[in-house]
Amino acid sequence: MKEKYKELREDVSDEEKAIEEALEKLFKVVSKFDSHKEDYSTEPAMGTYLMNFYNGIENILKRITKKYYLTVPKGESWHKELLALSFNPPEGKIPILNQDIVSRLYPYRNFRHRFISGYGFQLKGEKMVELIDDIESLWSDIKKAVSDFWDKLE
Repeated sequence: MKEKYKELREDVSDEEKAIEEALEKLFKVVSKFDSHKEDYSTEPAMGTYLMNFYNGIENILKRITKKYYLTVPKGESWHKELLALSFNPPEGKIPILNQDIVSRLYPYRNFRHRFISGYGFQLKGEKMVELIDDIESLWSDIKKAVSDFWDKLE
């Protein structure tokens, strides 16, 4: 690992640990979710942990794009541009993610927008469970992609 990215790698590692913790809590809450009855305690918690997951991914991408790509998207569509930048980096730079992973992240980005723009009581557990069903596989693929990114920097 190039010495100049050592601190960045540590920051990303800390973010990965926070995501892992959010996922552990998410899975505990999901295990209590009953789709046959309204549950005012599990749905907002599920939403919070789903948002934590996606925000953590964005935090990783923001840290890397700022320190390695030397740019950070700005403006109203920065969330979308950040994802695009992660697989289509500036010339001569290594991509963080591939387009498949980014495509799989779009529903989580859309959820984040709805979560922030709405009210907790409007969250629908069944819709969140659809996102949660793929989250372990997606997170595994993201961790592998980030690990591959570090390997290419060496």
